[in-house]
Amino acid sequence: MNAGCRIIVTMSLVIVVTPADAALSGAAHLDDLPEHVRDDLEALRDEVRERFPAADAVGETGALTRRPEIEGVGVVIHPGVITRPLVVNAVMRLAAPRQLLVACPELGLVADPRERIDVDVHRRPTTAGADIGDHEVRGRPHGTLPWITHELLRQLVHRLEVDGDRLELEVDDDRWFRYERAGGELLVQVADGPGVPVLERTVAADRADRAAESGWEWARGTGGWAEALEGAAEGDGASAA
Repeated sequence: MNAGCRIIVTMSLVIVVTPADAALSGAAHLDDLPEHVRDDLEALRDEVRERFPAADAVGETGALTRRPEIEGVGVVIHPGVITRPLVVNAVMRLAAPRQLLVACPELGLVADPRERIDVDVHRRPTTAGADIGDHEVRGRPHGTLPWITHELLRQLVHRLEVDGDRLELEVDDDRWFRYERAGGELLVQVADGPGVPVLERTVAADRADRAAESGWEWARGTGGWAEALEGAAEGDGASAA
């Protein structure tokens, strides 16, 4: 958890948005931050207020249980139980271009803009630990998480439970890393640039951790993703497409 996050003790889930720079997130007060960072935090607070109504009286139903406020150098947001997936996703989208860190301790979420990977999620409206949701397409949910941590990627891969469930890490049309549940196994496909043949491996479901490790290494641009994927597929009838 980032040292600059201030959490209010409450029974409801809490999202806290702070500057990603540790030197700034450790400040005691908003006035201690550079003007552009103050402006970004205040603008995010106002956008969340405008987009999601708060319950202003006991018994009312709102997307938020109370209005977002700045405490210390963090915007504190309290989503309602039903609206948690939408609020978490929206806050991350709003924070992304401002280079702000989003933390939600109850979900194990620390979304750092310096570790950003785009993720598309098919079929599952919510995912344990990430809460991704987009209800625009009824019956076929599809959401995009602006960035994701190593642990959340592992959780997402483990949530591919039904044939056809798919998770994609995508840079552009020519570079992507795709997981798909197929026949009780994971089909992993990797496109690594124009003209490069698509690599395909079949991985046993119980080796999902190794498959997730490979995807993380690929997205981070390290050279270890191929070795991790070979290790995940070892003994599982690996084949190249």
